[in-house]
Amino acid sequence: MSTTKFFLTGATGYIGGTVLDRFLRHPSASSWSFTALVRSKEKAAKLKEAGVTPILGSLADLDLLEKAASEADVVIATVCCNI
Repeated sequence: MSTTKFFLTGATGYIGGTVLDRFLRHPSASSWSFTALVRSKEKAAKLKEAGVTPILGSLADLDLLEKAASEADVVIATVCCNI
C-alpha cells in the first residue's frame, strides 16, 4: 500500500487544527503522511509530537510553498491571509 502525502497550511489555527485532528484520528491515518507549514519553532515542536512533519516558513515563502505542494498528493489550505 502506498502512502498518501498531505501538505497543510494553517494546521495550527482553529479550523486547520480541527481538520488535521480529524485526519489524524481517521482509521486510514496510518497510511497517510502529513507535512504542515508553521511559522514558529514552538508550533513545529507540537506538530512533530503529533507525527506531523513541520516546515518552518510563511505564506510569503513562495519557493518553499511550491516545493512542499509539488511533493504532496493532497494540498489543504485552511489559512486566510492578507498578502
